Amino acid sequence: MHRISLLGLALFLALLACPAVAQRTALQKHVDFFDRNDDGKIKVGETAEGLRALGIGSARSWALAVAINGGLGRSTGSPWYDALTVRTDKIHQAKHGSDTDIYDENGHYVQAEFDRLFADHDSNGDGALSSEEFEDFYRDNHEDTVSSIASRAEFGLLLEVAGERRVTGWSFWGPRTTRVLTRRKLEEFYDGSLFYEIAGETVPF
Repeated sequence: MHRISLLGLALFLALLACPAVAQRTALQKHVDFFDRNDDGKIKVGETAEGLRALGIGSARSWALAVAINGGLGRSTGSPWYDALTVRTDKIHQAKHGSDTDIYDENGHYVQAEFDRLFADHDSNGDGALSSEEFEDFYRDNHEDTVSSIASRAEFGLLLEVAGERRVTGWSFWGPRTTRVLTRRKLEEFYDGSLFYEIAGETVPF
């Protein structure tokens, strides 16, 4: 019994010291949804599968997957002959300009930047960001054309799969509406749980 207790203690201490059990960053959790076989590498087919699970059609999912992996693969360390594979261990290297800076350079979540996003751009104080308020964000955060286009594409897709429609007024033809991302949805987006919830899958953390 004494030997078993000592062995258990030794294993516990070894696990504490083991870098393999280190917490994954918020950015890694954010993209892990698309690593469908959990091998640390996201192939084009896995990205397409993940997008289909979010409700996007098959043909469009494949087109988006090629564009997404093509934009991220090489920057995450994949070799030229496997340029459409995204490595999740180096996903922080794929950060681009014109973003929110809610993920820092190492992929960790920055609460102050999240709060600033709403303080600066939730103009009507309703706890949600509309497509119109995102236009203000794109303008204020513009650093270069390519990264600004990437930012627009990312949030535009997020508004599509996770946004909710709200009435903003009325006209002769009926209600005027816009799509919004609530603060809660955006928090779940950045902590990595949102995609699993939309897809009806168990959040693994």
